[in-house]
Amino acid sequence: MLSLDGLTEMVSSVSSVPSAELAGDENFWAAIRKGYRLKPDYINLENGYYNFLPEQVLEKFIEHVREVNYQGSYYMRTVQYENKKAIAAKLAAIADCYPDELIITKNTTESLDMIVGGLDWKPGDEAVMAEQDYGAMLNMFNQVSKRYGVINRVVSIPNHPRSDEEIVNLYASAITDKTKLLMVCHMINITG
Repeated sequence: MLSLDGLTEMVSSVSSVPSAELAGDENFWAAIRKGYRLKPDYINLENGYYNFLPEQVLEKFIEHVREVNYQGSYYMRTVQYENKKAIAAKLAAIADCYPDELIITKNTTESLDMIVGGLDWKPGDEAVMAEQDYGAMLNMFNQVSKRYGVINRVVSIPNHPRSDEEIVNLYASAITDKTKLLMVCHMINITG
């Protein structure tokens, strides 16, 4: 599988390819697939609850954990900070942003929790979301509601919407002058 530098090169090599065309490029996806060791017994379609690591990433992770375990608190009090800066700089180069504009988190839930929980909420502020949104996110919005007096305005996405506009109108009708945050997921995890 590709190293971080190899991944950067791969992303650069396809950056001008239209996404619809890239989605159908079997050679591109075969190159991605080669990096994973997957059980042949079934096809795992649930990568939200547990996401498989490419073999190269898994081996680097294990190697890193062994090194941290070897160095102990010395590593945690000294070396880790420079390592994190170096990795953030490499990821920022891929994302085309400055390293101080990028935060590395454990997962999407942690990332979204930081955003939802980190806003300067005031009583009466409103947040808009769908009842079909990821449970952990709804839990965070409920926590913010209890903690700060935020009003959660919840829409319900139909299983078979007639059009994109129907979904857009659902969200638009929930937005008021007190809306501070709008969460719209690109895919409903319950139904796909």
